[in-house]
Amino acid sequence: MAGLKRDAGVMAAFGDPARVYDDETRAPAFPYARIERHESVPTGTGDIEHKISIAVTSREGGLLDAKDALSAIRAAAEGMAWDVAGHHVVMAHVIYADTMRASDAESYRGLVRIRIISEEAA
Repeated sequence: MAGLKRDAGVMAAFGDPARVYDDETRAPAFPYARIERHESVPTGTGDIEHKISIAVTSREGGLLDAKDALSAIRAAAEGMAWDVAGHHVVMAHVIYADTMRASDAESYRGLVRIRIISEEAA
């Protein structure tokens, strides 16, 4: 969260402070991003595989605005230092990104999934 919110591209797309949430924020301004899912699974070798899904919702600017916002999240995720205390990230990459019209026909939704493999720091 902190890394995404500090990224210059994310702030350009989502405002300053960046509208990137991990909870159900009431009536957020558009566009905004929300971490929808974080799955952590041990690999059996001592590593942990993480899959993080981040959704982008945009209303103004059409599909192009939604794609630009999603691109900002993707670029930040690919360039971020993911290491946290006690763990070292072996690999981090985007495995999926897509943008589509939302079911309300007024907004656009983008989704990016990130895969991270971490190991305990020595």
